[in-house]
Amino acid sequence: MLIFSISDFTQNATKILDAALNDEVIINNGEMSYKIIPVKNDNLKGKSPLEDIPYITADITTQEIVELIRESRAGT
Repeated sequence: MLIFSISDFTQNATKILDAALNDEVIINNGEMSYKIIPVKNDNLKGKSPLEDIPYITADITTQEIVELIRESRAGT
């Protein structure tokens, strides 16, 4: 974890953001702290983050789904 003051960040923003690609960075201005957490690059290799969510196949149209939702909301 790397900790910088707001003035350090103002002077060296590019270098600090580059460092944040690999390490957690905290920027502290005395009253508040801002945390920059690196994104795991494994998730960015061209696949959707929703790819691993299980699903079902159903023979139903979008309009039927909308109608079911409206009916369920009307009952409350």
